[in-house]
Amino acid sequence: MTQNVITAIYVDLETNPLGLTARLSHELAGKPVLRHTVERALAIDAVSSTHILCHASQRSAVADLLADLPVTLDTHQAPAPPYQDLVRSSRSWGLDGWRGGIGSLCTFDEDCHGELLAALQHKTNADSILTIPAAAPLIDPELCGALIAHHREFIQASELTIVQAPPGLNALVMSANTIQQLRQIAMPPGALLVYQPDSPVADLTGREGCYRPATEIVHASGRLLADTQRSWERIGRVVEAGGLNWDAARIAQWLIDDNSQRIDDAPREIEIELTTECQFATNDLAYPRGEYVSSRGPLTVSAIESVTSICRRYDDIRVMLGGFGEPTLHPQFADICRQLRDAGALAIGVRSNGLAIPKAAESALFETPVDVIEITLDAATPETYQRMHGRDGFETVVATMERLMQRRRDMQSVRPLIVPSMVKCAETLDDLEQFVDRWQRAFGMYALRGISDYGGSWHPERAVRFSTAPGSCTGCRRARTRLMILADGTVTTCDQDFAGKQALGNLRNDGLEALWQSNAINTARIGAFSSLPLCQNCQEWHRP
Repeated sequence: MTQNVITAIYVDLETNPLGLTARLSHELAGKPVLRHTVERALAIDAVSSTHILCHASQRSAVADLLADLPVTLDTHQAPAPPYQDLVRSSRSWGLDGWRGGIGSLCTFDEDCHGELLAALQHKTNADSILTIPAAAPLIDPELCGALIAHHREFIQASELTIVQAPPGLNALVMSANTIQQLRQIAMPPGALLVYQPDSPVADLTGREGCYRPATEIVHASGRLLADTQRSWERIGRVVEAGGLNWDAARIAQWLIDDNSQRIDDAPREIEIELTTECQFATNDLAYPRGEYVSSRGPLTVSAIESVTSICRRYDDIRVMLGGFGEPTLHPQFADICRQLRDAGALAIGVRSNGLAIPKAAESALFETPVDVIEITLDAATPETYQRMHGRDGFETVVATMERLMQRRRDMQSVRPLIVPSMVKCAETLDDLEQFVDRWQRAFGMYALRGISDYGGSWHPERAVRFSTAPGSCTGCRRARTRLMILADGTVTTCDQDFAGKQALGNLRNDGLEALWQSNAINTARIGAFSSLPLCQNCQEWHRP
């Protein structure tokens, strides 16, 4: 029997899924964004009806935007889903991919309201629901139709069907059973794709639940949802080039070309080293410490102001407080977190060793709140911790993480996300499975990163590295999206330059946006490394 599939589009004219001001009523090529999206949804032949889920207070405004279109307006008075802050904090670190960020949540989690979908499914008795983001004016009806056809063909094997496509070209189909399951667990659909130690299965991308489109669609990245200033400008460039008449494959190829040629006016992520002060010895195998890193900082408030200034102009910038020291030891840590939040930084992260976070700094993590705290544990046992960091401390760091998690529970808050991390090297390989399973069970997330030799400038004796870099370098991907500020105000090419050897300038004398467009960093972006000693030996250039 043919599966009855309907389309659902969750609409909020005031606030978008990232917590920013919605742009659904903004005009694009003479038509509101929402109307573009809905008209394209109506062109999908494989669905029986199209439903707009909007708050009762917005019904009249939504109806005006969609006047004369054959859709059903289903109003509600439901609160935001309980996982909203989780999705926002997670997805802010992976805006340009369909999957990524903290906890591996997905773009289709951003505007998925489980309670409303369950109510809609019950009301319509639909077999499956296709969900489309409201801010997706370039969504491809043919790609959505192919996704639905795949879902129908393989529904006995997988009741949730995804497609690997950039945000704005991506959609999701879920069966009635899956929708009701998500309602019961009060989690977004991406949670079903996350590795679970107690019930491990192959990733959905390698099974029947994944529709595989054209190669360029899978490989492309770049947000095409009209929800940030950067993505709004990107959509405008696509439309100006003729993209309203293109299919998903051609749009994806445009994204690939745009990413290889264009440099944004501002970085997407800024890492800030607040101080080089820390509690580790020089024989640390995971990161340069002590004598390898000259004493710098603490970073001045005026330097922070240059970051807050750029955050006020660009609404999707993520800030990581990290570098080569312990950021929570900065005497004005709480003030800095508050300034970044007030300036509109989309997401704030803190990378801490977790050994001795001062009480005032710990309070700031929750009061700001920051979005994520990465704890660089780098071990699953005290013995490995000793070998990696040259000192005892495993139990102390684990106790810190558990205390932070308990404090979050007591506050009944989703933020900050607490993420134990580990570098992969010969010393940690035997700990890998135990580390992943423990923290996935306990916190629902963890992070793994490759160990680096920082462009050949740092050589711990025992840490064997596993290079995954492709054979030929065509330019540094990281330099196209990230910027690094050291604790003395030096802005350098990237987070591999712990000694400031490739300085672009200093915030005491130079503007952050001017340094972002400087000749030195542009040289790294195009792969002309002859004048950049670290870049010549770097193995990290291919990482996003």
